[in-house]
Amino acid sequence: MLDADPITSTGPGRYSNIWSFALAWDWLHGHSLLDGGLRERAAGRIAARLRSELDELDGTGMAIWHGRNQASNGAIVAALALAGLPGQDDDLRRAAGHYATALKALKFSEGWPEGPSYWIYNRALPYALAADCFITATGQDSLAGISIRGVMRTIGLWTIYSFGPNGVFEPYGDSAGSLRLGETGMWEASLDYFARLSCDPAVAAAADFLRARSPAPYGKRPIHWYAALAYGPVPRPTANYDPRLPELWMREHLPQSMLFGRGSLGVAFFRGDWGDANELYASFKAGDMLAHHDHHQAGHFSIQLGGLLAPLTGVYGASPYTGAYRLGYAIQTVAANSLLVLAPGETSRALLAQPGRPWTALSGGQRVIHPTGFDCLSVEDFQRQLNSGRHLEQATITAYTSFPGKLDYIAADITAAYNSTRFAETGSAAKVSRVTRQFAYLRRERAFVIFDRVDTTHPSYTPKFLLHALAKPRTATERRLAGNSDNDGILESRDRIVRLEHGCGVMTQHILLPAQARILKIGGPGYSGYVEAGGDQSRGFNGVNLRPDPGKGGGSAKPAGQWRLEVEPAANGSSHRFLTVLLPRLASETAPPPRVEMIGAGGSAVAVRVGGSMAVFSNGGGPLDRLELESGAALEAWIFDAEPGAHYLLDGRAWRADPEGALFVSWPAGQETLLKMALPK
Repeated sequence: MLDADPITSTGPGRYSNIWSFALAWDWLHGHSLLDGGLRERAAGRIAARLRSELDELDGTGMAIWHGRNQASNGAIVAALALAGLPGQDDDLRRAAGHYATALKALKFSEGWPEGPSYWIYNRALPYALAADCFITATGQDSLAGISIRGVMRTIGLWTIYSFGPNGVFEPYGDSAGSLRLGETGMWEASLDYFARLSCDPAVAAAADFLRARSPAPYGKRPIHWYAALAYGPVPRPTANYDPRLPELWMREHLPQSMLFGRGSLGVAFFRGDWGDANELYASFKAGDMLAHHDHHQAGHFSIQLGGLLAPLTGVYGASPYTGAYRLGYAIQTVAANSLLVLAPGETSRALLAQPGRPWTALSGGQRVIHPTGFDCLSVEDFQRQLNSGRHLEQATITAYTSFPGKLDYIAADITAAYNSTRFAETGSAAKVSRVTRQFAYLRRERAFVIFDRVDTTHPSYTPKFLLHALAKPRTATERRLAGNSDNDGILESRDRIVRLEHGCGVMTQHILLPAQARILKIGGPGYSGYVEAGGDQSRGFNGVNLRPDPGKGGGSAKPAGQWRLEVEPAANGSSHRFLTVLLPRLASETAPPPRVEMIGAGGSAVAVRVGGSMAVFSNGGGPLDRLELESGAALEAWIFDAEPGAHYLLDGRAWRADPEGALFVSWPAGQETLLKMALPK
């Protein structure tokens, strides 16, 4: 503690391990070995470092959803340890202000925008430790009107919902190491800590769940001492709770789906049976740009069942941080299950500003706002930049609802993620006027229904529905357009049904819209990272295959691209609709799949039958006042674009839409008309 410069930096001079010296000083404060002036000398060294870090925090050199929160958490621990000493009041006030800013940011995002790797290495445990120190030292569990225990509860739930049945935390953002339990032990320690601090039985059960699945609880790193702080007698569930089988309680008491950061991070998770190795699990992400380690992939979804049937791809750390593979593929829309819109010559100021310009194209996708770093300082600073300056807006979640055991549904407007009529970067043309995605999970049918509206500003711009796979997708027919072989190149099919496989899972894709479409299957050794650099495939496929450095990325828990499907309209136009039904199953299942077919609903609506259910969307995007269609059987009908809270009449019975605009009705066989009721004011 008294050696020359013992408090070491873990960043470029901006934050350090000051918290560990402060804790040691506090814990050993009364020890006789510190008598004779050593106690005061140690305090002076900690105080000097604290002031230098507070000076950095007073500046603008750190981003709030990156290093600023780590520095703020370390500073409050040190300031609380030294509180009461002469001259420390001002340092405590400054540290508390920065800590409140960091706490507010976590409350706002409800998860970590940079992805799980950056969260677990340098953010999770510092947040828990700072919260513990603040509550212990002050006797208060709130600051600046923010419930600290409430924030710890939310981040604990985000942690457990992010943990997929494949044993990997959903790898959003720049994710590489520590996506699995036991590698560092920080996941186990932090969730134990969040459980103790939140005093929440659900988080406590989740902590038991993670710890029981870890091959090395508290990990291979020397963090075992955290057990003294993190693990404690928290209020675990009592009735019908077996700590050896917490998943049984979780199945009964945790929501099947949960949304985190509706106005910020925008990520939802859909769970099946907790603890089942073959749990049907999905996620959906449509948030704004909060951190530079986040990616430009609004509207992405993932699906697991016995394997990765619709994965997010693009490994991190397997090529230069500012290299062509990360900038042109891994961080861009093309690596996700989202929507591309090809427009010739698209680039971004951020890519053009990279040294050497290793990659400058948008690869057909969304605006690349911050590929390497930026200094968003606080929630307020983010909100100032949301629709001005850098324009951090990417998505608005327009609906989210859940009917337990029956349906989960989320919808997002992702227009702002693209160069659009709302905002286009200087030098780039607006290529879309509207892009929306609606994602419905019909639980009884185990089916995902995805409806997209893409309106372009020029009929020559090509929209594409993306779906990634870890093996070559199967269709009845195909022909090679480019490449080395049928297992390494670009192939075309006009089939409407595709089979995807991974592990012991299979998924059938039904392509219902566009009415005239072609499918491109792109993959193999020479095409797995293929991108259209020029944004124009009208003259053939002359793009580039971007790959991680040879020999790197093979062991990543986040897969590299292998194959992807691109569904595109067969003819030019400016208004496009995509309707897709995905049926994930285990390969061992023998039951026949549900019937999938479109139902005529006039020009105002799009309807599809899946087994005994029907999903209906507004074709134009506005609320449906009237719906007339004929079904061949009585169906459970889900109308997803009803007017929120409005009453509707069907077959003499009144029904009411929920506040998110989802309306459930029992649709009788035959032709019927659904009408919105005009209620007296």
